[in-house]
Amino acid sequence: MRFLYACFVIVLCALIFCEYVADFVVLQKCKWPEIKRKKYVDDPLRAMILADPHLLGPHRGHWLDKLYREWHMTRAFQAASRLFQPDVVFVLGDLFDEGDMVSDKQFQEYVWRYLKMFHLPPGIPLISVAGNHDVGFHYKMHPFFMSRFESYLNNSSVNLYTIKQIHFVVINSMAMEGDGCMFCTQAEDQLKNISRTLHCMKYPLEAECARTRRHPYSQPILLQHFPTYRISDTMCEEHDAPYIEAFRERFHVLSKDATDMLGELLKPRLAFAGHSHHFCHSVNRLGIDEYTVASFSWRNKVNPSFMLATITPDDYVVSKCKMLPQQFVYNSYLSAGILCLIVIGFQLRKCIQRRQQSSVVDHRKVN
Repeated sequence: MRFLYACFVIVLCALIFCEYVADFVVLQKCKWPEIKRKKYVDDPLRAMILADPHLLGPHRGHWLDKLYREWHMTRAFQAASRLFQPDVVFVLGDLFDEGDMVSDKQFQEYVWRYLKMFHLPPGIPLISVAGNHDVGFHYKMHPFFMSRFESYLNNSSVNLYTIKQIHFVVINSMAMEGDGCMFCTQAEDQLKNISRTLHCMKYPLEAECARTRRHPYSQPILLQHFPTYRISDTMCEEHDAPYIEAFRERFHVLSKDATDMLGELLKPRLAFAGHSHHFCHSVNRLGIDEYTVASFSWRNKVNPSFMLATITPDDYVVSKCKMLPQQFVYNSYLSAGILCLIVIGFQLRKCIQRRQQSSVVDHRKVN
């Protein structure tokens, strides 16, 4: 029975390590990047940025796949939030895999699961960006999908958030089609209003800015689901895509026109996006750093990651944090299984040797 006890201990240790400890061990290798300049360094903003969790719904995927991979997303996020204690967390779209396919009751359950998985302590905002799997691509966007996303997750087509004097502009990429549709017109109007607000922050003494709320001005940071226009990941200075594919405007990335419009109206200094499921750091069409954040889910990427950004009003530094790889967990369980077989084999060998020795002794007694 000893070998059964030994196997039980081996499997239990592997289970505890893989399911409760490994995320902390892996994520401890990550650190908040440090800004070397002295100005504003005493109180920088620390933002954790992730993308594309793609929580499964009632139609796609096996229930076991949903259960196990979402368990690991929950463990990874809770480990990261405890270790890094960010000031704000951004999720850059495709929160759900079937957000544009479910009923309102199913969507409520979706939101409940999402907020439970990505739970944060009081005072730390979780800002959720709309993705094409949440409200549909441009051709599928409907007031019903849009209004319920805004209602449950408090985010409209375009929003301006100011946290520690850092300005973030969050955009619904699917409303950047520029074809005069209701959502596109609304988004463009909101962008122009935000552009005027930023202008008045920069030039508060102008007559038209007299009644504007005066936050100190700094160039905004752009957050959306689609990356700005680029032909492919060949334009990345760093990337982890397993293969290169050509990107289509308005499907994989924003169009050239939409990208140029954002640059003209907002004059951002930094951009973050998701959608491709793979990491990319590029200097984009606007001449600024853009980080495409990899998917947070094992279902889309076996070696997921997220971004840690330390930001001040006049500087920033960004680092990529690698999460627990799926293969590491599989290898750990495989190793535990092999170790169990070795223990069983060793015990069986000892039993066989004892029987052989016993048979020899009995034979000698008979003689």
